Amino acid sequence: MTQSRKPAPPRARPWLVLLLFSLALATGCSGLLQNLGAKWVTRQIAAEFNLDEAQTTATRASIDRLLEAAPEALNSKVDMLVATVDAAIAQGLTEKKLLGMERQVDKIVDVVAGAIIDEASPILATLRDDQIDFVEARINERLDEAREELDEPKEERVEKRQDAFVNAVEDWVDDLSSEQEASLRKFVAGLPDEAPARLAADEIRLARVGKVFRKHPGSQAIRDALWYEWKHREEWGSGSRPPAQRRAEGREALLFVYGMLNAEQKTHASEHLHELHQKVKAFLGMAGT
Repeated sequence: MTQSRKPAPPRARPWLVLLLFSLALATGCSGLLQNLGAKWVTRQIAAEFNLDEAQTTATRASIDRLLEAAPEALNSKVDMLVATVDAAIAQGLTEKKLLGMERQVDKIVDVVAGAIIDEASPILATLRDDQIDFVEARINERLDEAREELDEPKEERVEKRQDAFVNAVEDWVDDLSSEQEASLRKFVAGLPDEAPARLAADEIRLARVGKVFRKHPGSQAIRDALWYEWKHREEWGSGSRPPAQRRAEGREALLFVYGMLNAEQKTHASEHLHELHQKVKAFLGMAGT
């Protein structure tokens, strides 16, 4: 493929981000849930939302239900996705194959998000105004970090994006050659920076959800609001490119990276994939199946 077009940066590649979310985040959850337990997770959620005792008890029950339902809901979907990705690593990535993976990932994360929203909505419907204030302040603290990053010199921001890109690739393929790293850094330097548009979209989304919560409309209305935001999460406003364009350019980015890998690096990527898969299987309670 040619390198004349400039695909979207890694954070704007929804299907890959969601793939890593489904695998890598589940890996993280595996360690947390197995080593520290659902009780620890409940405490973290309670702290984030400043929950009272009754809300915390309800949260623990929701986590238990989610964990119990996860194997049946996700086992086959995760297995199929891993098999698809592994075959593509071995046989070669194509636009058609990436589109298929994208659809698989969409199905998985929709199942996960839907289950979480269904369980969370009745609890979120009980939040008091002071708790909503607390949550908004916590989220705004995180958004402040993004605002501060936007104030940094352009060169520093580009370098951070380059570092993140290179590190993400090396997580999967092990060490890059100096030539490969130089090529990736040059590639990233020419990518569009949509961080301002994404931050603006997050700010609008926070205000919109907060407005719904403050009306205390009941669990169904909250569920509908959260599901709407989830399904429109890739829409960043008129100042950014359409989601379909970012996805298409994201697939080009993956093809660009794959095209520079040698056989040893592809093997390492496959091994890394299976390591993540085993951890996900352990999390879902199906290790050894």
